[in-house]
Amino acid sequence: MGCRLQIRGETMKKSIFRRLFITYGITIILGFGILALVLMKLFSQYFVDSKKDLLLEYGQKITQEIAIGLYAGRLDRETLNQDLRILDKFLDARIWIIDRDGIIFGVSGTKEEQYLGQTVDKEKLGVLYRGRNIIETGSFGGKFKEPVMTVGYPIFYNNVFEGAVLVHASMPGIEKTFKDIYRMTVLAIVFSGLLAYGILYFQIKRISVPLSEISKAAKIISGGEFQKRLEIKTGDEIEELAKSFNDMAESLEKIEENRRNFIANISHDLRSPMTSIKGFVGGIMDGTIPPEKQEHYLGIVMDECQRLIKMTNGLLELTNIQQGKVEVNKTDFDINELIRRKLINFEKDITKKNIDVMLKFFDDTAMVKADKTMMERIVTNLLDNAVKFTEQNGYIVLETREEKNKVIVDITNTCSDIDDNKLKNIWERFHKGDETRGVYKSGFGLGLSIVKEMIILQEEVIWADNLGDAIRFSFTIEKAK
Repeated sequence: MGCRLQIRGETMKKSIFRRLFITYGITIILGFGILALVLMKLFSQYFVDSKKDLLLEYGQKITQEIAIGLYAGRLDRETLNQDLRILDKFLDARIWIIDRDGIIFGVSGTKEEQYLGQTVDKEKLGVLYRGRNIIETGSFGGKFKEPVMTVGYPIFYNNVFEGAVLVHASMPGIEKTFKDIYRMTVLAIVFSGLLAYGILYFQIKRISVPLSEISKAAKIISGGEFQKRLEIKTGDEIEELAKSFNDMAESLEKIEENRRNFIANISHDLRSPMTSIKGFVGGIMDGTIPPEKQEHYLGIVMDECQRLIKMTNGLLELTNIQQGKVEVNKTDFDINELIRRKLINFEKDITKKNIDVMLKFFDDTAMVKADKTMMERIVTNLLDNAVKFTEQNGYIVLETREEKNKVIVDITNTCSDIDDNKLKNIWERFHKGDETRGVYKSGFGLGLSIVKEMIILQEEVIWADNLGDAIRFSFTIEKAK
């Protein structure tokens, strides 16, 4: 069963852009929302704590510098009230001075004079009497209509409780300051959120648009237009994906071209012998060919059948190799001896074309480790190719040489009109050269394809070099230990 991948541009756009935008958008909103809550909580707590610390600090200073001076006789009450009015403006707070009985006798402003002579709650006075500070928020026992933050600092003179300093800061004032901070925080977070959202939008666009282009290109490729290529320059993984896509498209284009060539070539190679067989058999059956010539033409029919069988077997062999159905069985043997034996099979054709054959072996024996059956087929196909395409009075050079842990086999033959472009395609099945010369007539363009696949199957390397007036095929074999 095959696996079909369907990619549609619009679907891709919706699933990538919208999902990413919504998902990351919600994440940003939630993130900034939580950040705002945390910051406001921290700011409010920090402001309240700072205000509280400020009141305690100045409550202590008032106690040390003003109140103590009063009881030491260095300061009168009139001067005390003047100093308190100055501090009132500076602190933005109300200041009371109470005596040991909790009676208010000093205030920081004219608005506070209504509290002169009033008594502080006994419970609060008891706390101060024990030398403890008062820190609370509320109406201070109903003294104020609006909530205040109160800090009380006891006054001890010669270790005797003489009274206390009370500092009241209006909570609405604190809340107003906090609201200002809150407003600025919210504005900053909203602005940052919008900026982040904008950046997110363009970043997702930067990802989704190229992906959409790849999706559309994939749809075009799936329709059989393998010439489509992408021009995406993002400098990241998407660009690498586009390059891989182009490589895939190029491979598919080549595969499609090979497929068409395969069909055309095999149709041509099948048509010729089948036409001959049909013609000769038909001539025998209808009496066109006389009885005395029927044996001759039946021999031709047999030869054509053998050609068809040879081609079919070659295709089957090549397919089995490419599908991994052929096992490699490596053994030790002498590659020089194998070449000598296989060369004998071509003695008739070599003599007929007056080809000069030269053997250049680096030693009498060259022990290698490979699949001997495959290697016999490889050498046979390469020798067949060399003899077939060597012109009259040409030469063939068979050479073996050592290189580290490898033995390299070179098979060189003279050959005219070598085209470098065609040389790149000689490994393709059904690849043939200039068929008008008639030198390819006996082959099907499968020999070198089988050679290449057998070499690869044994994890070795094969290549071809254009020497100008000759062509050289070289392949590696593992040296026997």
